[in-house]
Amino acid sequence: MAAACLALACGGEMGPPGVDEPRVASVEVVPGVALIVGEGGEATFSTIARAGNGTVVTRTPRWSVEDPGVAAIVPPGARVGPSTAVVRSVGAGVTRVAATIDGVRGTARLEVFVPEEVVRFEPGRSYFGRNGYVEYVPGDLPVILSAPHGGGLTPAEIPDRRFGTHVTDLNTVELTLALRGALIDLTGRAPHVILSHLRRTKLDPNREIGEAAEANPFAEQAWREFQGWIESARTAVAADFGAGLYLDMHGHTHDIDRIELGYLLTADELNQPDAALDGARVAARTSIRALGRASPLPFSRLLRGSTSFGGLLEAEGVASVPSPGDPSPGDAPYFTGGYNTREHGSLTEGEVISGMQLEHHFPGLRDTPANQRAYAARAARVIRRFMLEHYGGLARRG
Repeated sequence: MAAACLALACGGEMGPPGVDEPRVASVEVVPGVALIVGEGGEATFSTIARAGNGTVVTRTPRWSVEDPGVAAIVPPGARVGPSTAVVRSVGAGVTRVAATIDGVRGTARLEVFVPEEVVRFEPGRSYFGRNGYVEYVPGDLPVILSAPHGGGLTPAEIPDRRFGTHVTDLNTVELTLALRGALIDLTGRAPHVILSHLRRTKLDPNREIGEAAEANPFAEQAWREFQGWIESARTAVAADFGAGLYLDMHGHTHDIDRIELGYLLTADELNQPDAALDGARVAARTSIRALGRASPLPFSRLLRGSTSFGGLLEAEGVASVPSPGDPSPGDAPYFTGGYNTREHGSLTEGEVISGMQLEHHFPGLRDTPANQRAYAARAARVIRRFMLEHYGGLARRG
């Protein structure tokens, strides 16, 4: 009896079926693909065993891992059922987890990904996540740029998303990098930059993880890298400067060629007169809540006055809304700002990084490398002037 218990604790298979029990014809291991991040992490697998007529058979499998240098079966305990196994990662690599019943074997693919351990991010160096799907380039300005929808990678390991929007924001990765270069040229220092290199058909990092990745483990990992590196940048900016600015870079195809600045206010709210926008309750619902609290200006002027982001773009000859010359969207389509703006701006009490979504039209801004560089130079001047006006400069604390 003791020997039998010991074998079962190590994932052993119970004896052959009884007289009235059908033999197993197929074994499916679920999930069929799994990812564990880091050494010592765990994943849970289970089996669906069927007889030849398709009937589900409840039997205890014998579990094994093909490469013990990658992962190992954890001895079963109270937390797992008779058809379930917990697998613990040992080292980076790819292996297969196998379950055998009546000599019939089913397998699942398991990858263990061990990220680079970073004690301190080095400004200007590119850090890549798993398979290069996400890139983080740390900076030394209190400015963070992210581009969630401009990637072009379409790996077969991530199926196309079945729901949501799939349209790529063409050339927004290139536009973001051009803006980074323009800020370096103008200030001698760089913003933090986070890029998704996956096509939006595979991942939408501007959505919550369920809609963004649709339960694919590799897409979920890329989502966590994208969101986590924005958080790393926000933490660094808050520590070094006490406040900062986050810009989520997008592209639109609306009929009006103007940059749409999203602060989490709807078109109907922006269509109101200044007096209606100047109340503290309005500022508290926006992604620039912290900036509104710190500024002596009426909130409507932060949104569409001469020193607002839109006002400074207008002074550079770049049409935008809201701005002094185009204070509200009217009845035209308008993007208010999405998941990233809500999560990484200062909507939540106590956050110090204010943010906005920049929706760029295509002609004259994103269409050619020359126009990307020309716009980037203007946008860099706008960011510098905006920071000088509302943040007191770009110098590091101390």
